[in-house]
Amino acid sequence: MTITLRTDLAQQILEECGENVYLCYQCKKCTAGCPVAPYFDLTPNQVMRAVQLGLRDLVLNSRTIWLCAACETCSTRCPQGIDIALVMDALEIMAQREGIEPKVKPVPMFYRAANRGIDWFGRMYELGLMAELYARMFLAGELNLKQVFKYDVPMALKMLRTGKLKLLPSVARAKAPAKVPPPDKDTIAYYPGCSLHATGIEYDMSMRAVADALGLTLVEPEGWLCCGTSPAHSTDHFRAIALPAKNLALMEEMGYSYVTMPCAACFSRFRIAMHELEENEDLRKRIEGATGYRHTGGMRVDNVLTTFVDYVGLDRIAAHVKKPLEGLKVACYYGCLLTRPPEATGEEEYEYPTSMDRLMAAIGATPLDWNYKTDCCGGSLSLSQLEISLDLSRKILEDAKLVGADCIVAACPLCHANLDMRQRQISEKYGGDYHIPIFYVTQLMGVAFGVKKERLGLEKHFSDALGLMRRKGFLD
Repeated sequence: MTITLRTDLAQQILEECGENVYLCYQCKKCTAGCPVAPYFDLTPNQVMRAVQLGLRDLVLNSRTIWLCAACETCSTRCPQGIDIALVMDALEIMAQREGIEPKVKPVPMFYRAANRGIDWFGRMYELGLMAELYARMFLAGELNLKQVFKYDVPMALKMLRTGKLKLLPSVARAKAPAKVPPPDKDTIAYYPGCSLHATGIEYDMSMRAVADALGLTLVEPEGWLCCGTSPAHSTDHFRAIALPAKNLALMEEMGYSYVTMPCAACFSRFRIAMHELEENEDLRKRIEGATGYRHTGGMRVDNVLTTFVDYVGLDRIAAHVKKPLEGLKVACYYGCLLTRPPEATGEEEYEYPTSMDRLMAAIGATPLDWNYKTDCCGGSLSLSQLEISLDLSRKILEDAKLVGADCIVAACPLCHANLDMRQRQISEKYGGDYHIPIFYVTQLMGVAFGVKKERLGLEKHFSDALGLMRRKGFLD
């Protein structure tokens, strides 16, 4: 078979996202670290080689570009500094623009449903998203009805009963920014993200409760918009930058220069957007023209771990502990997006972070060393490609069990949902006992601070979080 080198595809990628694929020399670190590689038809390094050779049909008709979980592992570990995850996004966008039939149909169905909700309401409408996605999958013959009735319907009913699914959407109503007094150090902007108004509501509850205990005032900007997350960056690169930019503009107009974000996906999208605006002058001008946001670098965006450990400080946190969590062995799970890519997140310990470990130690718990701190749980694939998410989540649960953890602690609503809600199904599918309580970091802080359990939302979990706290004597 004769292969003719064509440079047009590589040139198009360079124009689309600024990445030079010819820097790749096939070291295969991207493939070695990719958690989803077993499900690909082309490994990440094979995608890069195919793009180098100009094999457009092979790449744009592959399963790989649709199954990429955007965990940023490949981009973080590439010795040439190629943002491979961004290349995957560019290929997805090209395939959609050229009308190529996707090899994994539910994934673009998920994108369309999610983007429609953002267009209509300004935010992700999770119940509507699920309903539309399942309807489209059913019509396309892609819906597993046994899965729906055995697992998904009972799960959805419990979520509705506990307030984790909202019947009506949360609507972002555009209005002039509220006039607020000049913020002091203990008054900060708070961007909850879409999930914390629904499936991650207990994260929002416990975050606010812990902030109250610490004397922090969280100000949630009225009219904030969804960050776009995967449905945006996988379909429209400009939209993926513009949505965070609009929110940054809103918070800066309110007078804030610091914002904390509980959701790892939101934090990632904001930090990546800011990084690209700093690096790309043309993009910066286009965003300013479209949104009015002029990026000057004056806004600091942190995830909650950095807020607690660096901004608030561990000494102040330790001083508020009333019930030290002595004897509680915790596996601190950061997930993939809190630390990666380090060029955007600013994280120095991006392969083996310790900030959450130090935070847990400050409230009396015992953090454990384990292997899956930053491995991907499947992210948004949990709706469109559940089998992959179940497999990745099982590996995380299994390793936490092997090191003797009493529980797993997370700082992301997507990670928490994947690890918490599907444990019964994972146990039945893989034949093991994968029942381990999953907490938000703010819930354990709240317990240690003596916050009433009703404010922490522990009863909303699918895993036995409340039971563990009682058995350990931390709650009545």
